[in-house]
Amino acid sequence: MKRQYRVGDLVHIPQAVKLVHYDDDRTAQLTIPIRIQETDSPMVGIVTDVYTRPGYVGVYCGGNSWAIKMDSIYSLSKSEMNRK
Repeated sequence: MKRQYRVGDLVHIPQAVKLVHYDDDRTAQLTIPIRIQETDSPMVGIVTDVYTRPGYVGVYCGGNSWAIKMDSIYSLSKSEMNRK
């Protein structure tokens, strides 16, 4: 089952997940990543765009906006946040 994300959702980003930064020009015929980084430790991010690239979600984390594979992140529900 494919996960559904909405703008503003908090997400858990595990360690060793690839974060990809693309040029914001969505009209480009060929999209080449500007920068790729891998997480050193788990992080929390905020969904900023659900239509970034097929199979990817736009997430703001660590002071930058990234495209992250949908299957690599997990929603943080309100009940999970209250336990922490």
